[in-house]
Amino acid sequence: MKMRVLAIGAALAFAGACAHGSARSDTVSDDVLARVPPDRMAEVNQGRNDVNKAKDALARENLRLNQAKKYVDVANNEVKVSQDQLSRDKAAQDAASYARNNQAATESQSAMGLARQREQVAQAHVRAANDLVAYAQARVNAAEKAVDLSNARLEDSKFKAVQASGDPAAKNIDGDAIARRVEDTRVALEQERNNVSAAKANASASRSSWVALRDQLPADQRFGVGGSGPATDLSGQAGTNKTQSGHENYDIDTRNTDPNKGPTSNNPSVYDDKDLFNLL
Repeated sequence: MKMRVLAIGAALAFAGACAHGSARSDTVSDDVLARVPPDRMAEVNQGRNDVNKAKDALARENLRLNQAKKYVDVANNEVKVSQDQLSRDKAAQDAASYARNNQAATESQSAMGLARQREQVAQAHVRAANDLVAYAQARVNAAEKAVDLSNARLEDSKFKAVQASGDPAAKNIDGDAIARRVEDTRVALEQERNNVSAAKANASASRSSWVALRDQLPADQRFGVGGSGPATDLSGQAGTNKTQSGHENYDIDTRNTDPNKGPTSNNPSVYDDKDLFNLL
């Protein structure tokens, strides 16, 4: 009886090994694809082009993400400058009060009010910057899904080319598994559309709030504006959004990103999301 059980177990193990060994692949090997005649490779070649385009788009989105992160540094620097100014104004007020200099106390009190306002603007700028990073990250995620979809479709075109060529190796390829991967990656990319839209709306709202607060400041007190006044604490320095004297600047300029890439914007409304979903 014991020998019979062992024999059955060995037979099942052998059958499992055979089944495993005969499992069909969900990819097309280069050796099999190489047997496809050149005149049947049009769809495969197009698929390769689509993969390259998707990878290029992903590279651009990663660049935008890195630029957005630098923009956060600019905004954080504005907070530091405004807080430093507030500390100086507070010290001036304390000194004026100690000296019972009413005029100096009044002036320092007014300066503190303006410094607090500038700090509020700077904090709003940080929120806008962080929300822009979140939007940029959502675009990167979508671009990654687009690469996955283009790769899945390329594999599908390879399988169909092998199948159409009459190569017997097509029987060893799991076309259904490849088709499922195409649909799964398509759905994944479609789902990212909602994430991108939500992140864009949030970033746009944060930016609008910051701009509205910033425009309430006197022109010479706004960060990133050329000219005289405390705003020059940031204008013209490395890592700030330097502008020409008398000109507003709500964007990051080329000095703060890559001078070879051209100017960049922190305005989400100028980004075209359609580029991320052209495979759908």
